[in-house]
Amino acid sequence: MGDIVGYGPNPNECVKKIRGLDGLILAGNHDLASIGWKDLDWFNSYAKEAILWTEDQLTQENKEYLSYLPEVLSQKDFILVHGSLYNFTGEYIVTGAEARRSFDLMQHRELLLVGHTHHPYAFFRKQRQPVQSLKLIDKDVLCLTKDTQSIINVGSVGQPRDGDERASFGILDMQTRTVTIKKVVYDIKKTQQQMMKAGLPRYLISRLAMGR
Repeated sequence: MGDIVGYGPNPNECVKKIRGLDGLILAGNHDLASIGWKDLDWFNSYAKEAILWTEDQLTQENKEYLSYLPEVLSQKDFILVHGSLYNFTGEYIVTGAEARRSFDLMQHRELLLVGHTHHPYAFFRKQRQPVQSLKLIDKDVLCLTKDTQSIINVGSVGQPRDGDERASFGILDMQTRTVTIKKVVYDIKKTQQQMMKAGLPRYLISRLAMGR
């Protein structure tokens, strides 16, 4: 869902891992900023410092890979985008009004998968009725229905911000027409030690343990 790099201590290793996958890979705003394709004035001081460090660490080969990543991917039944369909890598979908803008651009598709906010949540709209929202937690299973459009954010693996420090991701199964939210424990202290060794901002290091 984008943002392969930009905050963590192992940007080249992360890109290498993603490059080895057979899947749909998107660019996020931090990926683009880390190769000089996005204005850093848009970012706070902590993110800016981490982005500049990441840009210095990335190999030319990995920068080229990131430069070829699409900002939106449209499939038969669903769409993938980092931010929103209104602004692919810039807009956060956190309100009903923001969700409505993307719903209006989904056309016939029932599902939009997004990232960017680092919060697992969903928005639903049934036959142009008012938009409904739902905060998602571990093991939630969302069933996709023909008469309802859904916007789903499965959270963040690398920097969750919903108060749960576990890595958050989702599993989309178009055969069962479900999206399942998953949370997994990982070695946060090891990651923090690597970040400290790299000289990354202390605020970014401490927030990992809080899931904020």
